[in-house]
Amino acid sequence: MARTLSVIILTLEGTARSAVYGLEDLFHSANKILTELQNVPALHFDVHLLAAETLSRQPQGTLPHPELVIVPPILQGQAYLAPLPDVCRALRDWHGQGSVISSACAGAFVLAQAGLLEGRCATTHWQLEGLFRYHFPHLDLDTNALLLSDSDLVTAGGVMAWMDLALHLIGRYVPPSVVQALGRFLVVDTGTRQQRYYRSFMPVMSHGDAPVLRVQHQLHQHYQRRLAVRDMAAIAGLTERTFMRRFQRATGLRPGEYLQQQRLHKAREALENSRDPIERIAWQVGYEDVSAFRKMFLKQTGLSPSQYRERFGGGAP
Repeated sequence: MARTLSVIILTLEGTARSAVYGLEDLFHSANKILTELQNVPALHFDVHLLAAETLSRQPQGTLPHPELVIVPPILQGQAYLAPLPDVCRALRDWHGQGSVISSACAGAFVLAQAGLLEGRCATTHWQLEGLFRYHFPHLDLDTNALLLSDSDLVTAGGVMAWMDLALHLIGRYVPPSVVQALGRFLVVDTGTRQQRYYRSFMPVMSHGDAPVLRVQHQLHQHYQRRLAVRDMAAIAGLTERTFMRRFQRATGLRPGEYLQQQRLHKAREALENSRDPIERIAWQVGYEDVSAFRKMFLKQTGLSPSQYRERFGGGAP
């Protein structure tokens, strides 16, 4: 007799419906594959959609006891920033009962609000990194990772990472052959990816510090040039020490890191949209040492320049 594994997909205001129904379909597809590969399936995923607003009407002690709970991406509005006491209570109760709690994209904010990410390393969408760090500065965040997994908590990064999350969760309970067959059926890659393959440099520009903003504009326009900290401080009209402190407070980066990010951003654009030799691109964005450029690009993106071009390049021949 098949073991029934209960899955709850928790929906909040603005939750991406494509993710909700996609998750439901993916677990149902796993059931289909299990039936095809095993004469008597050893496992059956029982999926339920649960609206967050119904939790306040649940009498104490009447919540279902799922093995898996998923908080999907939230695309409309910012419900993930609002106080969610009933949702947080339910998540804590489920976690205390042994449920595996997971999230995709902005869902990590809900797990953080519930206090479940204390002492953990989590991920969310790379565009939400600044907002997450602002609201939860004490938590460990890695937005390079597409998926971070503990035995009881799993967080996934991008909007479409709900698919990676579901495949990972399914893979905890079924043989690898089932996950591979599921990937072939859905025509999706079941191999590991990293969110940093896709992230772009999105600097903070609305901090209100005019001298720092003036330097940022210079770095965006003249990123190929060598600009020492003393030159940047002169542009800002500040002492070097004051400039360093204010620049990092306003942007979250040291000036050298900021310039590095801008150069790599431009290198990505060139790799995506042109067929220029990598050596020329390195020189165009301000690197005199091509080897140093390759090492820095690999460190920041997880791919070499040639791998990045092969994966994302669509430029003219």
